[in-house]
Amino acid sequence: MENRKASVVKLTTAIDVGTIHQPRPPSDGQIYGGLAQGLGLALTEDFEDLELHTTLKDCGIPYPKDVPDDIEILYLETARRSGPFRCRRCREAPLTALHPAILNAIYNACGRADIPGIPRPARR
Repeated sequence: MENRKASVVKLTTAIDVGTIHQPRPPSDGQIYGGLAQGLGLALTEDFEDLELHTTLKDCGIPYPKDVPDDIEILYLETARRSGPFRCRRCREAPLTALHPAILNAIYNACGRADIPGIPRPARR
């Protein structure tokens, strides 16, 4: 935080996708995408001023360089009786806990955290 910019160096997520039928589940890509989206929501995306942020670049959509290379996915297997092939969709699961966790880490380190977690002038 010396430069007042938070970054994430490693991501670990645990997700229950039901029964896994393949050695490397096709859901990996969806999980990586959800993690990148959650990272953007926490650290870079800002859609508050639509006159200032007129392009996706200006809005702070995360770039590949913003997403850490060290991502670990821990799969939990709980068979779903009602799901196809006893599986479960992962949808937005990787996104739901990531941005609150990042903002909580910023808050614990600095004593405050705005959304997104980018440096802002002190409020009066």
